[in-house]
Amino acid sequence: MKKNFLLLMILILTSCTSKSNKDILKNTHKEEYNIEENTKKKDEKEIRDSIKKNFAETYKIKNSPVKIISSKLYKNQYSDHKDIKLTYKNLTKKDIKAIKFEWYCENVFDEPSNGQYFYIKGIANGHTDILLKSGKTDSKIWEDFSTDAYKIIAARAYLVVFTDGTKWLL
Repeated sequence: MKKNFLLLMILILTSCTSKSNKDILKNTHKEEYNIEENTKKKDEKEIRDSIKKNFAETYKIKNSPVKIISSKLYKNQYSDHKDIKLTYKNLTKKDIKAIKFEWYCENVFDEPSNGQYFYIKGIANGHTDILLKSGKTDSKIWEDFSTDAYKIIAARAYLVVFTDGTKWLL
C-alpha cells in the first residue's frame, strides 16, 4: 500500500511540474512570433530613423530659397484632427510664385504620426501659391492633417517656383 501511494505521489508531482507538449509548442510559437515581431519593429525603426535623419539634415541645406521660421501644431476646433501652421521666409532676391512643403511628425510614443495617407506614416505635405516677395515672411495653416501628431520633427520646402519660371528642387 505504501509503495502504491508513493508511486502515485511521484506521478502526481512529476505531472504537475513538467510541461506538456502543448505548452512547449505554445511557448516555442510565442518565441518565434516575438522574434518576428522584434525583427519587424527593428526594420520599422531603421526606416523611421532614416526618415527622421533625412528631415533633420534639412537644416544643413544652405542653398534653400525658403527658410522655415516656425512650425506649430494646433488642435482643430471642430474635430479631433491636428492643424499645422508654418511660418516661412523668402531668402532670395526673386519673388516666389508657389512653394511645396512637407513635414514629419511623431505621436506621443515617438512613432510616426498618422497623416493624410494611410500608407505613409509621419510625413504630410501642403503647398501655397500665394505670391511671396523677396525677403518677406508669410505663414499658412493646413487643416486636418493628423489625428495623433504630438511634435513636429522637421518641416521643409522641397519645391519652389519663382515668378520668372525657374524652379528649385530639394
